[in-house]
This record gives sequence, C-alpha cells and structure tokens, in this order.
Amino acid sequence: MSARSRLALAFALVLAAGGAGAAEPIVPDWPEPARQAAASITAKYGQPQERTASLLIWHRNGPWIRTVVHKVGAEHDFPAKHSDVVEQSLPYKVPLNLYNAVATFNGSVIPDRTRGTLTAYGGSEAENVLSLNLARAVVRGELTPEQAREKQIAAARELRDGGTPELAAKLTVEQQQEGDVSDPDTAMILPPGRTP
Repeated sequence: MSARSRLALAFALVLAAGGAGAAEPIVPDWPEPARQAAASITAKYGQPQERTASLLIWHRNGPWIRTVVHKVGAEHDFPAKHSDVVEQSLPYKVPLNLYNAVATFNGSVIPDRTRGTLTAYGGSEAENVLSLNLARAVVRGELTPEQAREKQIAAARELRDGGTPELAAKLTVEQQQEGDVSDPDTAMILPPGRTP
C-alpha cells in the first residue's frame, strides 16, 4: 500500500471515529434536562472550552460572555416547573434602584454589580433570551415586574407548545462594553501603613 493510500485510509478512519463520537451524547450520565441543554448548546456553539464532572463552559459564544450547562440545576417553579441548568451572562449594567424589580420579575435573572453582568438561569437558551429581554423591559420602565411575569407565562406556553415567541427568538438587550459597566466599588479599608 502506498503512503498516499495509507494516509487516505487513516484520514477515513479518523472521520469515521469522529462521526461515531458525534452521535453519542456529550454527557450520557447526566439527568435528561441537562443532557438536552448540553446537546442543544453544543450543536449551536461547538464543544465547550472547559469541562468538569458537573459543568460544561463556553466563553465568548455568540452574544454571551459565558454559557454554563450545569449537571444539576436549581429547581424553579416559575413560570412552570423546570430545572435551571443553563446559565448565560452578558455585559449589562442594571441600576441599583432596579435590582428589586428584576428580582420581583424573575428570581433566576441576576444582576451582578461588580462584574457588570446580567445572568439568566433557565432550562434552555430560548428561555434565557426570553427572561433577559423581559428584564430589559423592566429596567427600561417599559413593563412592571408583574406585566413582565404575565408576558413570560404567555411566551413560555408558546415555547412549550413548539412555537418560538418573538421575545425568545432574538436577544434585544443592548450589548454594553464590560469595562464600561463593571463596578469594583470603593475601598473602605486601606492596606496597613497607608493613610487616606
């Protein structure tokens, strides 16, 4: 067999092995919600950059600073029982006086003042896009937290029934620069030997 033929055979074997591996679930021993989320995120963004026994992590994928799929998510009953296995963060500064409004709307949408991020935890990327778009509407004063909850319920029903509501189809949150939105706060205790 010529060198060229051996190379072609080796290449074919690698492709065949890769194809077989691709058909296998990325996390076969994880609970079903986490397996489904991992498969969906992997199909869209490729293999994760980090992997542990309980986390898959992508950095700078799509509009996200970070996407994490958790093996075990927090159980969340709003708008319907589900497991928050997908965590996605983007740069977004929520004014301090609106943190309570965001939490009243959805306890799985978390503003982080220090990092300048807004993070959604949900069962899928579509659920997170929906939650973040509604949180943005609350922050901008376009919806009250209660109105946003009603919209989330209606859109979640549509998602459950196989539809794609407009609010879950595309992220409408303005992309803000991380450096512009992080807030390291002010040091109140100086190192020994330093005076104000």
